[in-house]
Amino acid sequence: MPVDKIGVKDDPRVKYESATVNGRNYGYLLSQPPSGQYRATIFLVSHPLYISINAIKRLRGRKIQIHGFPDISMGWRYQIPMLVEMGLRVVAPDCLGYGRTDAPEDSVHYGHKSCADDIKALASHLGESQIILGGHDWGAALAYRIALWHPDLIGHLFTVCVPYAGPKKDFIPLENIVQTVAPNFTYQMQFYSGDVEKVIKSKEEIKQFLLALYGGRTAEGNVGFVAEKGVLLDEVMNLQPSRLLSEEELEYYATEFSRNGIHGPLNWYRTRKLNFDDELSILGRGITMPTLFIQALRDPALPPHMAKSMQKNIPGVVMKEVDTSHWALWEKPEEVNAILASWLKEVVFGNKSTQKL
Repeated sequence: MPVDKIGVKDDPRVKYESATVNGRNYGYLLSQPPSGQYRATIFLVSHPLYISINAIKRLRGRKIQIHGFPDISMGWRYQIPMLVEMGLRVVAPDCLGYGRTDAPEDSVHYGHKSCADDIKALASHLGESQIILGGHDWGAALAYRIALWHPDLIGHLFTVCVPYAGPKKDFIPLENIVQTVAPNFTYQMQFYSGDVEKVIKSKEEIKQFLLALYGGRTAEGNVGFVAEKGVLLDEVMNLQPSRLLSEEELEYYATEFSRNGIHGPLNWYRTRKLNFDDELSILGRGITMPTLFIQALRDPALPPHMAKSMQKNIPGVVMKEVDTSHWALWEKPEEVNAILASWLKEVVFGNKSTQKL
């Protein structure tokens, strides 16, 4: 039986809301039980690819194909109905630079600490002093950082695909990483260079750009993205639809990205030094709240062995697996939802203090 999912067009189960926090406007999807009563509020964040320095070292000598950044709040469309059915109020923000959220020009606004402060402020705006927090992809990395910067805000945490790596005391420039251990990260150099947004401007160009990152191919079978090079700008306009999302969904994504263009989303790739400097003040701080980690077994960028330190770094973490590639939320939503539902029932709602009903 197909998993119910939120439609990208005129679905009455979600509202498009916005709030100004810390001087920035955030757009977010809001969905809650029809009665208006809910057991807790869950925030869901999802966007660019993140891989830690430790992960880079563990990937030495391995062939990796890594997609780029594109996901927004609607990336949780398969999970939102299930979470609401369990009595949760769901808040899925578009992260800074994405969709209906502001997209400042200067990359200084996109640091993890700044964005963590924004999420805390958004929770406060919605009347919450403590939330459940979930993250996928770089959204998982941001979720870990929100938990580090604001541990009192996060009652429970779950992440998909990206394992935890704590703050580090030594900074390694991306150029050094590409030259020594990870040529597959050359695409990140392209993304922060500014070259891509000089070419990808119109809605149609953005749509084709997204196809490159979602695995679209030309009629001849050529890809539009190679990790060792980046987006192949000469191939982009020849790409055909990807099986990962429907034409209606692709149109929705292109529309959302077209609101502010792709400079804002690509700013996330310009914050490595900023994040490093910020995190020097929280060296040694760890994740202490109950945590669920869902590993995608066929994610070529994030193979299972990369999560081997999770239990050491997050005591008591619950670890589960799904046999999918990186897009676990879409590829096997039944399994992902079953894992989430079980964890919520046993770990989160097992503590009656979290219930509002």
